[in-house]
Amino acid sequence: MVLANLRTRYPYHDAHLFQSGDVPVDPTAAHPAFGNSFDWHSSVHSHWTAVQLLEYFAAADGHGEICERLREALGRNLTEAHVQQERVYLCAHPHYERPYGWAWLMRLAASLQISHITTLDPARAALRDLAEVIAANALRWLEQLPGPIRQGVHSNTAFALTLMAEASAILGFAELEDVITYRARSWFAGDRSYPQAWERSGNDFLSPGLAQADLMRRVLSAEDFHTWLQQFLPGLAAGDPILHVVDVPMTTDGAISHLHGLNLSRAGMLARIVSAETRAAQWLLDQADALYVASVDEAVHGDYLATHWLATFAWEAATSIDGARTANGRI
Repeated sequence: MVLANLRTRYPYHDAHLFQSGDVPVDPTAAHPAFGNSFDWHSSVHSHWTAVQLLEYFAAADGHGEICERLREALGRNLTEAHVQQERVYLCAHPHYERPYGWAWLMRLAASLQISHITTLDPARAALRDLAEVIAANALRWLEQLPGPIRQGVHSNTAFALTLMAEASAILGFAELEDVITYRARSWFAGDRSYPQAWERSGNDFLSPGLAQADLMRRVLSAEDFHTWLQQFLPGLAAGDPILHVVDVPMTTDGAISHLHGLNLSRAGMLARIVSAETRAAQWLLDQADALYVASVDEAVHGDYLATHWLATFAWEAATSIDGARTANGRI
């Protein structure tokens, strides 16, 4: 499914800002690297997923054909010239894909920074340059943003900051990492008794509450995070709305199919929270399993409006659950 996404040019959705006198934009010319996978941010994180899959299969025996297909798809899109053209576009449109696409691009650049895929060496440097542009834009944005955006969709601040913080640590963007830590603590550290009943809206693919907790596990010490989590989600129990497996009534509607992403993103966030909170009850990890199982099939067998992006969230959930099992001594 990831390979199919990297090769699919149309349909393509692009939120391009036109100024007076601008001529129509061909998205495949403006985005030679990421003009696929239905939209720019989905393309970026599909490339990130392809890198993760290539690393995974390259570490095992007997997967040479899969690895070659992944290398070919990545190499065709992520040329140095293609990434430089993406940089030109983002310099000309500094608010483009803020903050969700920004966060995934930084994460893609970070993954290549530590990758063993030598065939992508030229793109590695170009992606780091693009990530530096985005990091500078993010610093200005965080200086001006008066408060966090708590919606369960692309604009969610906590989700983007979590990915940016992870990438900044790898890329050595110390100033941005420090600002993210400061903003996260100033915006979220005082939150108490999160109103779970407000989740979910009709087209969320992120849990605002769990996204916030996922960020705080990065910026607080283990002891401080334990205290904060007990106050943020006091008396967390199996029947709580924030842990529910969501029924998805329609999969061919792009917005409603977001709810499959909500199941998968909740699974991944919950598993990472369990990994950080060593005193968490094991039933929380079982709940993460249930959330994953409920929607993983849609990531590979569903309508294109779902499959163009769900594969990334399925992979993230699966690896986070495996990581939590290891951290908690479970097989």
